[in-house]
Amino acid sequence: MSTRRMGAEPVADGSGWAAVDMAWTAAQWRRLRRARVATMVVFFFLALLLAAWAPRIPQVKDALALGDGELGLALLGAPVGAIVTLWGAGVLVSRLGSVPVIRFSLVAYATLGLVIIAATGPLSLFAALALLSGASCALDLSANAQAAAVEHRFGRRIMMMVHAAWTAGALVGAGLGAAAAAIELPLSIQFSVLGALTVAGALPLTGWMLRGDGSRESASTGFVVSDAAADELDGADGEVETGDSAVGARDGVVGAGAETHARPATSMLPPPPATGLSPASAVPAPPPAPAARPVTAVTPRALLPFVPLSVIAFASFLGEGAAADWSAVYLTDVTGASAGVAGIGYVAFMACMLVVRLVGDRAVETFGIRRVVRPLALTAAVMFAVALASGATRTGTALGIVGFAVLGAGLACVIPAAFSAAARAANLVGLPAGAVIAVVSSVGYAGWLTGPPLIGGLAELVGLRGALWSVVAFTCAIALFAGTLAGPARSSWTSGERGTSAPSRRSVPPRPQGSADMS
Repeated sequence: MSTRRMGAEPVADGSGWAAVDMAWTAAQWRRLRRARVATMVVFFFLALLLAAWAPRIPQVKDALALGDGELGLALLGAPVGAIVTLWGAGVLVSRLGSVPVIRFSLVAYATLGLVIIAATGPLSLFAALALLSGASCALDLSANAQAAAVEHRFGRRIMMMVHAAWTAGALVGAGLGAAAAAIELPLSIQFSVLGALTVAGALPLTGWMLRGDGSRESASTGFVVSDAAADELDGADGEVETGDSAVGARDGVVGAGAETHARPATSMLPPPPATGLSPASAVPAPPPAPAARPVTAVTPRALLPFVPLSVIAFASFLGEGAAADWSAVYLTDVTGASAGVAGIGYVAFMACMLVVRLVGDRAVETFGIRRVVRPLALTAAVMFAVALASGATRTGTALGIVGFAVLGAGLACVIPAAFSAAARAANLVGLPAGAVIAVVSSVGYAGWLTGPPLIGGLAELVGLRGALWSVVAFTCAIALFAGTLAGPARSSWTSGERGTSAPSRRSVPPRPQGSADMS
């Protein structure tokens, strides 16, 4: 049988990944990789549509004849919609699983942009943005829950690569939005085309996603694949790929040297390896999956251990929001850069964030989360401080762009690691991962939404350069508390709570003796 060994050795800082020896057929490994690809595509289109809207805001302002105050009031619809939606979306993900929520919110998100076109004033624009932001946040949260489920099955970190897809989508979307604004493309055409691309490009791939991360789905078997992927996983005709032969498990058709083994039709358990033994001495059927850990009630007390992760998410999102809203203003007003040059600051921020996220998973598995996040955050804090100190000099513009670029690299790993640690800890103690990610996301988004206005208010008192020193302080705090991102201890992850001998939640049997370990 052609198999691949799946699982990962514990990372250097013992962040909770167990050393699991799991034999998977090449087909099963391919299905799991497809679930990762589907999740990344959803993240890409999520950022694409949102980033393409931002450059069109001035046009909407002029079309509706809004003043600065009226526009500010209308734009508050986005945070209001996000806050109202996040917790409800977390509850739905916890009960129904991430896939149904992804499908519904994806279609809603792709179509609700057209509601903005119908806005006739600040209040209607407020309502339209609230609806769009609500769908966006529901899609964001459910996609993060799906990414956590895929990461759990992979047995190693993939969250940063998944979030790299979001960053890439944001870069592409910002470019498309700016180009559409330059040629004065009607907003209705932009939303229609991008919405259609989002549905056509992402919705069909949700059939590849894992389901079973909701309480109604995971009561007995843990994570399973969606119906479409399950049919393909077990073979369209009831066969499982085994390299040189196929075993018709569902129809009782047995290949040479193999034996029929009953297993759940949609489980992720590997089929028995082809050992060349007679049926009587073939490897016994794998044991049934262990009973799922009882689900703990989501109460404020149960969520207290996740406060540190939420605070780190708040600090990181505040830095991201400051770069998005204030980088161009800082480079223009403080360093004297032209409008064209000022836009480079945020592009450099996003580009460096993308590069670090592309290699972040491998780096964290090699060196550990502390040894990756802490040096990056400290370097970002130092370089951004140097940029602020040199703001009024001749090199202020160049150092400012470098400062924002390094800040993007320093914050790149924080949010993916926070969501990953939250999901793993939730699985460990029996809390719904969707509800926990909703809590961490809510606090984190509060940093994104409230940080820029707070910096603006502080700038009225001490100037913008002085106000941005708060970003340096929050980045230093991330470096100080980077150990929180390591998640649960390895001993707890592998042996259950409080040192008991509870079985691991990974419902995969040990590799039978004598089976091949081919990579």
